[in-house]
Amino acid sequence: MEAVAVYMPKYGMTMEEGIITEWLVSEGDAVQKGQGIVIIETEKVSTELEAPISGTIIEITCQPGDEIPVGEVIAYIQPSG
Repeated sequence: MEAVAVYMPKYGMTMEEGIITEWLVSEGDAVQKGQGIVIIETEKVSTELEAPISGTIIEITCQPGDEIPVGEVIAYIQPSG
């Protein structure tokens, strides 16, 4: 199966970018769908982004403190099974 990209979400109409505050997982970690994987800070809120699928984190493309535009890839998950 092909890896699934995790994108910087758009939490509000005016949101153009988010700041990676903290990764709750590392490359190589197994995750379950719905598990919090990263904390993202926006102008209005700090929130936990959940894994869209169950699998293994195979790549994290940004670090805490990075400002990432909405729609940019922030990680890849290899589906389990």
